[in-house]
Formats: sequence, structure tokens, C-alpha cells
Amino acid sequence: MPSSPTFRLEVLGFSVLEEIEGSWTEHDFKKLLSGLQFDDLAGLDEAELREMCVLALSDLKPAAAAALLLQQRLSDALTSGQIQNTSQEMLDEKLWEEYADMPLHERFFHVGSLLYQAFPKIVPIPDAVKIRVQITAEGSEGVRLLSAPLHESLLVRLLADGMPDSAPLNRLFGDAVGGKSFPEAESIVWIVKSSPIEGSSLEFEVTGSGYWLDGLRETKSYASSARPDAVRPR
Repeated sequence: MPSSPTFRLEVLGFSVLEEIEGSWTEHDFKKLLSGLQFDDLAGLDEAELREMCVLALSDLKPAAAAALLLQQRLSDALTSGQIQNTSQEMLDEKLWEEYADMPLHERFFHVGSLLYQAFPKIVPIPDAVKIRVQITAEGSEGVRLLSAPLHESLLVRLLADGMPDSAPLNRLFGDAVGGKSFPEAESIVWIVKSSPIEGSSLEFEVTGSGYWLDGLRETKSYASSARPDAVRPR
């Protein structure tokens, strides 16, 4: 049986994001504007298209604007009735934290980001978090785990170990953090980037909802013996 891995982690950066870079593209803006009967878009760059889109959305009622964005981003996952219901809920609720279907949270955040630009005094402020962390393995088992792509279950457990017990991640998912199966981890971390530094260290950057990741805001360094989900024998 392999020994327990030991890691040292150092939080290198913590930032709050109102929008995730690249989540809305020139193609997206043109599609939205086309749906709003704007046809003469030739020659406009992405910044100009964004400005036009925000202005066009702000001319609508907030719920109608939300429904339009939800239709573009979530029509494959929500029925028309669900879109109408959630378009009302988005005026008061952070559905990127609260919606029951966690795999949809990232897309709800993208909708909330653009909706906020059109209605900054009406809808909740988007609050994703980007965290940059350096991790160093101490021992052969930790080195082995870092040599493979970081599984979301390992990554979220590593982050949870740097948070207080009162943080929502530990309070609501304590059994999964301390257990062998954590399927929700894939929905907690939305974007993961990693790069080796040297020897037994690498740096990774995680973007996700502030609700789950804000517990690392004051953390500087800590130790962890986290593991990825156990692989069940076939």
C-alpha cells in the first residue's frame, strides 16, 4: 500500500473576477445582436460589439435580458419554462452558487457577468475567484501524484485543506473531502491550469465560484495529505 502523500502549498495570488476572460467572444456578441435585430455589424471589433450588446440588453427589461442570455448559453440544458423561471431568479440570486444542478454553475456565471454589465444596480455582483498556488511534494507518493494531470478531486481536497472548518467547502462537503469519492469536485473548479516548476513542484491556477473558494482568501501556506478519488476495481 503506498504511503500517504505529503504536500506543501503556498498561495501565490488570490483575485476576484466579475467576468472570466474569453467567456464571451465576438461570435457570441454578434449572435446576441442578431437576435435583437441588429444586422449591420461589419467592421466592428470585439470591444465595440460588447458595448453595443450591453447597451441593447440594458434597453430590455432585466428579466427579458436574462432570458435572452440564458437562451444562448443554456438552451441545451434548460427547458423554455426553466429559462423563464431562472431569468426571474437571476435578478436576486447567484445561480452560479445556488442552482441545484452544479455542472451548470459556470455557465450561469457567464450569464450573470454580462447581465451585471447591463444592470449593475439591479442584479447580483458576479464574484468568481482565481487562485494561484505552488505545490511541492514531499515524498515519492506525492511526486507520483504530481507527475500525472491533477484530478479535480485531488485539487479540491488540496484547496479545502487550506480553509477553515467553517468554510462552505468543508462544512457542506466534509464527507467528500475526507472520503474516497467527490463527484462534485468537477463543478467546484471551473478552469484549471498547471505548469511544472522544477523537481517536485508545480504551479496551478484555479478559477471557480467565490462561494467555494473564498475560504483561501487569508491563507498563505499550509500542508496537505490529500488524495484523489479512489479507483474502484473493475
